[in-house]
Amino acid sequence: MPPCQCGRGRMKRAFTIIELLVAIGILAIVLSFAGTIFRVSIDAQRTAMANSEIMQNFRAITGQLSEDFQGLRKDAEIFVVWVADDSNPEGVYQRFDKIMFFADGDFQSYQVSPVIRGNVARISYMLAKTNGISPQAQPRAKRMLARTQHIITANASLPNTFDPNSFSSGDWFDWNNRTEYEKLSIGQWLDMSMEDKEDALSVVTDVNVMNSDLDSSFRGASINPTDANSIHLLLCQGIGEFKVQGWNDLRQRWIPELDPDADGDLADSDFFLSEDDKAPGALYPYPHSFVSINGLTYRGDQITEQYFNEIPGFGRALKFTFTLYDSKGIIKQGKTFTHIVYLDK
Repeated sequence: MPPCQCGRGRMKRAFTIIELLVAIGILAIVLSFAGTIFRVSIDAQRTAMANSEIMQNFRAITGQLSEDFQGLRKDAEIFVVWVADDSNPEGVYQRFDKIMFFADGDFQSYQVSPVIRGNVARISYMLAKTNGISPQAQPRAKRMLARTQHIITANASLPNTFDPNSFSSGDWFDWNNRTEYEKLSIGQWLDMSMEDKEDALSVVTDVNVMNSDLDSSFRGASINPTDANSIHLLLCQGIGEFKVQGWNDLRQRWIPELDPDADGDLADSDFFLSEDDKAPGALYPYPHSFVSINGLTYRGDQITEQYFNEIPGFGRALKFTFTLYDSKGIIKQGKTFTHIVYLDK
């Protein structure tokens, strides 16, 4: 009879300390790789969403520009202002250009009462003030691109919104920012007295045009995101820079430009870079006997459609350059795009 085995347990082999440490090390490496892959995946998703947002804004801006300029009226007034500003920590020139023009199209007001419709409108594009703060003083990623639209109407039931002889500062502001229509025809706008036109263009573009002395606090497009009466001006948020150039047949390049030959010397710039100089621009058709832009002098009767392709800042095409930022700041430097609209149709 075999001896009794009671009370004896079988020996079980356990992990050694070294094996346990190795296993923990391998697990830590696996978890580290998994965490890195997860983090990279999240970053890639966030970047993809930021790029998608930027491209969506790009399509919104370019679609609106193309639609508006498809109906450009060359028998009406066009005013472009070129502003270069280097008052930033990097000392890099940024562009805050503005443009106003008339266009044919199918326009409707954003306000619901009364709804205003028309086939001609006065339109402008520029970076907007926000709560009275100029775009130059705003962070790049927070700037907003404004599109003002004033539908030309002869509706007798609507009050006249433009009376510069009785306008106070608030009236100028409301005319430019609140109302969405205008009872001035293209002919009446062209025939406006020079004194009134200087004031009107100063308010529309937020620059001191010629002899206008209107206060800057109520000039330009002004958007308050919390004010429903100004949201209709907002085309897009996150616009760091806005540049307008025209193709010039005479020089075979886009005008205006900073340092056209890229030699580091700004003496050949198309801008007046002195702080004492007013922002340069071009008014078409020009109401005076002559105009001098960047050393090129034209007679007033040459600032017409016949010579359109030779006028600095206009020409057969306009190129818009703008920098877009995503709302969450994922793409720190933003993305810069160009969009060309052709005018010789």
